[in-house]
Amino acid sequence: MSNLSLNNREIQRWFRDNGDNTHNITYDLDETSVVMDLGGYTGVWAQQIIDKYNPNFYIIEPLPQFYDTIVNKFNLNSKVNILNIGVSNEDKVGIIYLSGDGSSSNLKKGTPITVKFKTMTSLLEEWNLDTVDLLQVNIEGDEYHLLEHMIDDGSINRFKNIQIQFHYGIDNDVERRNQIREGLKNNGFIIKFDYPFVWESWTKEV
Repeated sequence: MSNLSLNNREIQRWFRDNGDNTHNITYDLDETSVVMDLGGYTGVWAQQIIDKYNPNFYIIEPLPQFYDTIVNKFNLNSKVNILNIGVSNEDKVGIIYLSGDGSSSNLKKGTPITVKFKTMTSLLEEWNLDTVDLLQVNIEGDEYHLLEHMIDDGSINRFKNIQIQFHYGIDNDVERRNQIREGLKNNGFIIKFDYPFVWESWTKEV
């Protein structure tokens, strides 16, 4: 079965299970929890989590137009913190390509936008965060080198739950996803739900 057929099957299963309104917003959180969203886009998921749990919320959005949308949406909520940067495997200035409603530094097509990137460790230090209760990663293919780096440098262990959307179309996508999943298991994470290349979630065993 082709990757496209497999992806369509998992997307259909996700929608049958109403995953956007069940799996993706069902965690053991409260008003003291810390949640981080990489690739905040227009803040839809952030709003769902905030409405349900009222946690301390941290959003990363590298594209100015989406960053401005999020700032306007949450400007009256003092528990929401937003940075107009990207997250990567090194502190650097790079290019993100905007195409349609998606963006990636991996897919070299679309409108190039210069973006400041930080590593996860640098980001946690800037926000003075020791641990994060829930991390969502939806960064259009850049999740591979980010998560590989987080596993290599150990910063992956500062997160209790990690919700990931892996994307097809990146070099060695299936193999790299499998390696990242093995890395998560080796660091004490267990699968919470799994819809391959749609959404999956991992929980750190206590």
